Amino acid sequence: MSAATRVTTVPRSGRRALCVVLLAAVGAGLVGACAADVPEADPADDGGDAMTWTGDAVDLDSAEVAIGSKETPEQEILGWIAVEAARAAGASVHQEVGAGGTAVLRQAQLSGLIDAYWEYTGTGWNRILQQGDPAGTANELYEDVRDRDAQLNQIVWLSPAPANSAYAIAATPETMDDWGVRTLADLAATYQAPESDGSDGSDGSDGSDGSDGSEESDAGTADAPPVLCIDESTGFATDPDGLRQFERAFGVTLPADQRPEVPAEDLYDQVEAGLFCPFGQVLNTDPRLADGTLRILEDSGTFTIHNPSMTIRDDVAQDVPAFEELLAQISPRLDDETVRDLRAAVELDGQSPREVARGWLQDEGLAEAGQEEG
Repeated sequence: MSAATRVTTVPRSGRRALCVVLLAAVGAGLVGACAADVPEADPADDGGDAMTWTGDAVDLDSAEVAIGSKETPEQEILGWIAVEAARAAGASVHQEVGAGGTAVLRQAQLSGLIDAYWEYTGTGWNRILQQGDPAGTANELYEDVRDRDAQLNQIVWLSPAPANSAYAIAATPETMDDWGVRTLADLAATYQAPESDGSDGSDGSDGSDGSDGSEESDAGTADAPPVLCIDESTGFATDPDGLRQFERAFGVTLPADQRPEVPAEDLYDQVEAGLFCPFGQVLNTDPRLADGTLRILEDSGTFTIHNPSMTIRDDVAQDVPAFEELLAQISPRLDDETVRDLRAAVELDGQSPREVARGWLQDEGLAEAGQEEG
């Protein structure tokens, strides 16, 4: 079926309709994945205020595509970027931005209720394909997910953005200097029991040189490793890809009093103060990292990589090849710093995800608004 004649089956009545259709299709087990009070679709859902595409030429005239997204701020921003870009390039787009969680979006895509949505490579490998031991590099993981999902489900994964929405650990530069910690391996070393050389003193000192055998180290005190505060909203403490992955990677175990869970709204202030929480578990694209007050510890592959990739059913990708050309001009621009800034505009400054997406496309020189809006 051609792009011009393929008909989108999702009713144009907003996200509530998508959840209703999905629940009818797959049963009540997905009730929890749909938002309890889902707003109706944006009033401009017909694309009447579509911008004009000013990036490299792509031909989406007469193409029809249904684009969805998950319900987090980051996903809604990414979803609107894709929707507004496709509309600007001439496509007729039905949007289901913020429709639900992974289960809802994935089932909607497989059922033909939506055509495309952004998914994370790590989520694709661990949660959707239910595989373990993801590849160490971003490109290797992407290729593994791409190839397996294409074979099993006829889902195409377009080239991912460089932003990595993975777990991370952050601290202030001063705290990192105080503890001599720059990497996750450095941090893990502070939780490892010191080796003994068999002498009476645990550090090899018997006190005969005038010391008491308990010297201060460059990384804090020898007998008190730093506290790692955990954002209680992320599930890091119980997620197999979170704390347990960190402990497995370095052969350490953090006692409960060294990893307290802290409300998300308090965590960053506590880590910035550096007293109760010298180190904090965060998400790498959190907008509160945008001002540079906290720094991310270097990670050589401990936490599973989560690069966002536009996924699209194979039949649609073949019908609308220009959609991949469109995303190829967008994805490479979405790095960590960019996504943090976009999220900050929404989560800290109060702008709408759609407004931020449209503004970013214009700032990047990819689209122009109409004269009244511009």
